Amino acid sequence: MSRLVCGVHRHLWIGTAVSLVITALVLSPAFGEPKEDSFPLSTYPMFSHGKPNPDLVLTQALAVFPNGDRKPLPPKLATGNEEVIQAMRMILDETSGGEERAKSFCRDIADRINRGSSPRWKEAIAVEIARSHFDTVTYFEKAPEPLSRRTLQRCPVER
Repeated sequence: MSRLVCGVHRHLWIGTAVSLVITALVLSPAFGEPKEDSFPLSTYPMFSHGKPNPDLVLTQALAVFPNGDRKPLPPKLATGNEEVIQAMRMILDETSGGEERAKSFCRDIADRINRGSSPRWKEAIAVEIARSHFDTVTYFEKAPEPLSRRTLQRCPVER
């Protein structure tokens, strides 16, 4: 009977020790340096300090309207593809592939607008492919207008 009691106590001590070690491991990120990150006990450092530079540079396909307004085209019109990430990559690739490739891409977009777009886009007079510089904080807090924009390519929408 005393062997049984000793065995139970030993298992109890082992269980307690294992529980304490696991608890210490789970709590340890709370006492470490916020910039450290270790899988699987992550401290999520991307949330532990401010982003030093909230800038975003985005290459966009824009519809230009008679009053001068510019609106980003949806992925399907800009590239013929509904997938947002694939469309972003295609715009970047087409504008990085040389002047002729970028001109051809711009004309393709203008043709898509002319052929069958919704009435909202039919009023566009031109397509611009531009590199826009945004402050991400301002984008969400005030307005989605870029800080600056450089036109890489411009082509008319033929009627």
